[in-house]
Amino acid sequence: MKNKILTVLTVLPLIITAVVLRFMPDKIPAHYDAAGNIDRWGSKYESFVLPGIIVIMTLFWLCFIKYFENKQKKSTNDKEVKESENNAKMLYYVADSMAIMFGVMQYFILYSAFVASKGEITTSAVDLSVVTNVCMGLLFIVLGNVLPKAKKNAVVGVRTVWSMHNDITWTKSNRMGGIVLIICGLLTILESLIIGGVASTFIMLGLLIISTIIITVYSYKIYQRNR
Repeated sequence: MKNKILTVLTVLPLIITAVVLRFMPDKIPAHYDAAGNIDRWGSKYESFVLPGIIVIMTLFWLCFIKYFENKQKKSTNDKEVKESENNAKMLYYVADSMAIMFGVMQYFILYSAFVASKGEITTSAVDLSVVTNVCMGLLFIVLGNVLPKAKKNAVVGVRTVWSMHNDITWTKSNRMGGIVLIICGLLTILESLIIGGVASTFIMLGLLIISTIIITVYSYKIYQRNR
């Protein structure tokens, strides 16, 4: 069932893009400048780039999911079986969320290109920077919610040399990582809606860098207390 849901979420942007492109001219807006003005027109088939990326991301996550599912089947240790099962479920949740968020971004891009192709406007119909950053903010919140559920492993989660020291450092590091990512996501959404434009993208990147530093430093401090 999980595989079917993920497949639908992955393929849907491809199908919708293929349908919408039937009603578009050969040349559509392919790029916008910082002010949202169209600065390049390209083939309408360039619209398949993001759906293609979604497919690649899904295949990437499925490789890791398969890794944990195989580990779950082969292991004779009850603790390891439960941890692998939990991590596989968590990755399905992450993969679904990413497919949804990037799919939403694709739909807004298609809408903007469709409106512009009618010759009604020369700028983006929507602020794509805001759409992208809000989607990223929501993704940070989703990741923040699932991060504390990750069991110790070498593939997903807050994986530093300090967090991997033992179960205590892992659990506390990932719990803090989840909190920090949720706050980062909320701030990203807020600043995107207030500021907008390309400036909000730089702020989002700054928030992500700060969050990474906080999580890494916290992981080291927890290690110092529990080694």
